[in-house]
Amino acid sequence: MRLGHVALSVSSVVRSVAFYKKYFGLRISARYSFKEKGLVIVLLKNADFSLELFEFKKRKPLPQYRKTLDKDLQTVGVKHFSLETKNIEGVYKKFKKARVKFATELRVFANGKRYFFIKDPEGILVEIMEA
Repeated sequence: MRLGHVALSVSSVVRSVAFYKKYFGLRISARYSFKEKGLVIVLLKNADFSLELFEFKKRKPLPQYRKTLDKDLQTVGVKHFSLETKNIEGVYKKFKKARVKFATELRVFANGKRYFFIKDPEGILVEIMEA
């Protein structure tokens, strides 16, 4: 088995698509609109990764306690998704230069691999880990 995709609920698929296209090279592979449900679904892909975005007309915002890594890790449920890179320093510098919101600085995990967390436009945590 392998991971099929990660799904995120967002307030604006337009804003989120632009972010994931710009910073992760994802492209739109499908778009669905369900007017009766007030729902738009956009599927994004690259060669290694798929992301499914849900935008509901009626939605709830991300709770404040889920917006910081340390507090979110204490809450039961899915925490974040992680993408790997062989060029951790280059990617870190790219995000810094672009002024993407960071949840952590570059850190070293117990296994010696480096990582950092950013926030997407919704405040959703995304981990970037050294491959």
